[in-house]
Amino acid sequence: MKYSVIILFVLYFIVFSKGTFVDISPTTIKNSNDEITISWSGIKSPTPYDIVAIYSPSNTSILFPNGYLKLSQSKTWKEGYGNLKLPLLNVREDYIFRLWVPTSESSEPILNIFPNISLNIFATSNPIGFQNPNQPGKSYLSITKNSSEMRLMWVSGTDDTPIVMYGIDSNLKTYEKAKGTSSTYSIMDMCSYPANSTDYFKNPGYIHNTVMVNLLPNTVYYYSFGSDNDGWSLIQSFITPSYNDISDSEAFVVAFGDLGTNFPFNIFSPLILAQKPATQTIASILNTINTPYEKSTFFSNYKGSPKSRGNLSPSLPPFWNIHHIGDISYAVGVSFIWDYYFDSMEPIISKVPYMVSIGNHEYDYLGQEFLPSWSNYGTDSGGECGVPYNKRFHMNGDDTSRNLWYSYNNGPIHFTVMSAEHDFLEGSQQYEWIVNDLKNIDRKKTPWLVFSGHRPMYTSCVQSDDSGVIAKIQEIIEPLFKEYDVNLALWAHLHTYERTCGIISNFTCADDDNEGTVHVVIGMAGNTWENPWYSSDNSGGFGHQDQPEWSIFRAVDFGHTRLYANQTNLIFEFVTNNRFLVHDSFVLKNKYN
Repeated sequence: MKYSVIILFVLYFIVFSKGTFVDISPTTIKNSNDEITISWSGIKSPTPYDIVAIYSPSNTSILFPNGYLKLSQSKTWKEGYGNLKLPLLNVREDYIFRLWVPTSESSEPILNIFPNISLNIFATSNPIGFQNPNQPGKSYLSITKNSSEMRLMWVSGTDDTPIVMYGIDSNLKTYEKAKGTSSTYSIMDMCSYPANSTDYFKNPGYIHNTVMVNLLPNTVYYYSFGSDNDGWSLIQSFITPSYNDISDSEAFVVAFGDLGTNFPFNIFSPLILAQKPATQTIASILNTINTPYEKSTFFSNYKGSPKSRGNLSPSLPPFWNIHHIGDISYAVGVSFIWDYYFDSMEPIISKVPYMVSIGNHEYDYLGQEFLPSWSNYGTDSGGECGVPYNKRFHMNGDDTSRNLWYSYNNGPIHFTVMSAEHDFLEGSQQYEWIVNDLKNIDRKKTPWLVFSGHRPMYTSCVQSDDSGVIAKIQEIIEPLFKEYDVNLALWAHLHTYERTCGIISNFTCADDDNEGTVHVVIGMAGNTWENPWYSSDNSGGFGHQDQPEWSIFRAVDFGHTRLYANQTNLIFEFVTNNRFLVHDSFVLKNKYN
């Protein structure tokens, strides 16, 4: 009994004798996303508005935290003390935490998060950091112009020579080695507020670019990346494609747009929103790409059969690639969001190649070169003006436009990617490139032509300010679809799913979908803002709304799309986040065999 009293006294002394405090443990973190414990005590009059604000680096302006947690998430918050756990991302800088509470005697500085509530600093933690702040991570793969290669990019804290070790030994006891290049960007590269503000710009680290070469088909490759100074990643893996004969080629693709970023805390900036559905969409995509090849629903649901993949076990997944059609992280000038985005996507894009295109939230800014009177190009990038996007990605285009307009092949599919944010008018560099790309496709090798761009050509979810760009895309680009027989057009920008009939031109449906272009808006991956459909119809904007004859299926569910193609069929499915069920599907038939 005596010892119990002593223990209780010691615990009471630890918690209360310090008065007001906030403490973080551990003070040195080993790995990115390890959990820390935030403990506090001494709040005499707790309220639901009490928060702990998160800052990185520690010298960040006290009025611009990255985010916050409500102390009311702790079971004991009403007693004036408690603790919370938080996975902490390595962003190559230290962290500090501050308690903010409402007080009757408000004094500077004041933090305003909740309406009509002024918060004052109550306590500040000591800075904490990572054992290795330069730790490499946030990696992704992408396809190059050579089918026996795979590009790998990642971020670390220094520009030490980047190296990737790769091979077929799961422990990398024997391996090949590829060196790469490094780059970064600074606040001086940003175009306007908030991206060029010291309150929002954070150190982006160094972005490393390597290419693994001479890869064998139908093979599992293991890899680790980093440098002697930065350290090395854990061993990761990917599967190479089959490179089968033309008659036996196939492709598996996940496609979506407008994903965004979720966070393990409440986001502070009034400029952005956490896209909470993104977390479940990522889980749904992982479910798709991890399904064993032999159990693919493309075979069981459509009476197909798996093909020979050499020595690869049928229990391994197929070779997938991700096709993301713009509006990627929604950082919009709040630069630390790029770190959280790549970290959230790394479980997917470190194992399958990730191909992207630019959207308005990556590029648009006042003063951009292409700004016609009929457009609604504004300030949607938050002053980033495409710089983080172009530094962080390396697609297959020419040096000056490689991430803007480009093409690539996956099995029997040829993907042509445009930028709806840059000049696409007749005579422009982009238009001439598109024409040249489309007319040089070998439809015997790649019978399926999939075209994509961020802003849609067809949608019944039109806001009035988008109508000018949409009409111009129809006027300039659609004639090329008929001339070069585009099978499928994928768009985003509007945060819905909508599939059209096979359109010949100007809202006119073909008798058979195979005789026109099926357009699909797939901007339903994560962004939560949208007015669902155009409301100038019989409902007067209330209740159900008329669906145009050319619109076959539309929905406002979150999810992703996936497609399978061989030399005979192209199968397309819309998978929602609700139990990962298929809500829409269609099949196209090859006309070139």
